[in-house]
Amino acid sequence: MHNSEIEELGLAAQSMGATILRGALTYPSDNGGFALGDVELDQYLYQLRRQELMLIVVPLGEARKVPTICGLCMTSYAGDECPTCRVEREEAKRVIERRLRRRAQRDEQVR
Repeated sequence: MHNSEIEELGLAAQSMGATILRGALTYPSDNGGFALGDVELDQYLYQLRRQELMLIVVPLGEARKVPTICGLCMTSYAGDECPTCRVEREEAKRVIERRLRRRAQRDEQVR
């Protein structure tokens, strides 16, 4: 299906009273299950547990990468680790190593 046809399908279904969920499918979500955009699918489907449903799934292409927000410094980043915290951690490591070297040199001088 072409994206324009998918959009038409979604609009037609919505005009007939269907609920349309759209977003990047992620796993695991904050709650450990699947999420579609901001919707936790397990919770959403649980609310419909005694209903007969028709599920139409149409892949729209690769999901856009949603940046991650660091829980420590609130920096938005893409990748495996926060670049701001990585720089801070590396600097702290250098400071500690420098202090340990100085302490070892002082200990050598005392002996």
